[in-house]
Amino acid sequence: MTTKNKKDDSPILEVTNLKKYFPIQKGIFKKIVGNVRAVDGVDFSINKGETVSLVGESGCGKTTTARCIMRALDPTSGEIKFKTKNNEIIDLSKLSKDEVRPYRDDIQMIFQDPFSSLNPRMTLFDIVGEPLLVNGMKAKKEREERVSEIMHQVGLRPEYMMRFPHAFSGGQRQRIGIARALSINPSLIVADEPVSALDVSVQAQVLNLMMDLQDQLNLTYLFVSHDLSVVSQISDRVIVMYVGKIVESGTPKQIFESPKHPYTSALLSSVPKADPRLRQERIVLKGEVANAADPPSGCTFRTRCPNPTDDCRDGNIEMGLIEVSPGHWVDQCCVNCG
Repeated sequence: MTTKNKKDDSPILEVTNLKKYFPIQKGIFKKIVGNVRAVDGVDFSINKGETVSLVGESGCGKTTTARCIMRALDPTSGEIKFKTKNNEIIDLSKLSKDEVRPYRDDIQMIFQDPFSSLNPRMTLFDIVGEPLLVNGMKAKKEREERVSEIMHQVGLRPEYMMRFPHAFSGGQRQRIGIARALSINPSLIVADEPVSALDVSVQAQVLNLMMDLQDQLNLTYLFVSHDLSVVSQISDRVIVMYVGKIVESGTPKQIFESPKHPYTSALLSSVPKADPRLRQERIVLKGEVANAADPPSGCTFRTRCPNPTDDCRDGNIEMGLIEVSPGHWVDQCCVNCG
């Protein structure tokens, strides 16, 4: 892996008390009888040039958080403050779809599936060049030069630009997806499980490419993944989510070497060791995952906690994150349960 450049301390993205509830409708008149709390009060920031990873099991809310930031989903409440290339600070959560559009060249997304995320009827030139066309680059010759340049940056031959997606392998298709995201020079890239659909050997190539591009172009990444071995390689900070809430955050060293939350410890115990001679003690959490439509009273994690107390159930302990060491934050209720 390449060595990362020194990070800027100024935040490019600040998310405050972000919530996304999906209404539960019932009956012929579609009466709202409740809400699924997919994201329930999330706070974090990302500094310029940094890679922050959101991790957790399926259904924890990490992808919904990313899609709210992209405004692919409208947040229920909260703030999403973003610093543009012109150093203008805007709250994306308050903007309409049309008002968000001028800022699309600042924030782009790399999707999980390199097969379904590319239009099979469009050539590589059309796919990568479309954002340029939408953002005002009308001259075809100029777009061809830019597409050729970005293809070279992502490791694809420019003479392939008139081919269709079916002519490329999975790894090459993901490189096309990366090229499309980079074509209009964004400052923040939201990567939603960008290597989970690829073979392990290809994963390493794509991760190396993303880190090289980050150094070359001063990019900032929000990296969504369930693969902790990948997260440990690419991240500057790791945020662990459980049922719509953040339960622990810190540097990879803090999270991987000294986890404080029992959920984080259980996740780490499921990661296979590279050396088969090393025995791994698997931590299996008992109980049921909390229902996001009907969360339990008190601590959300108490239904699976190995050491629950009456205070956990009754909510007598103040909820929220507490800093246990510089930059290492853990859910207050579970700080002594890890």
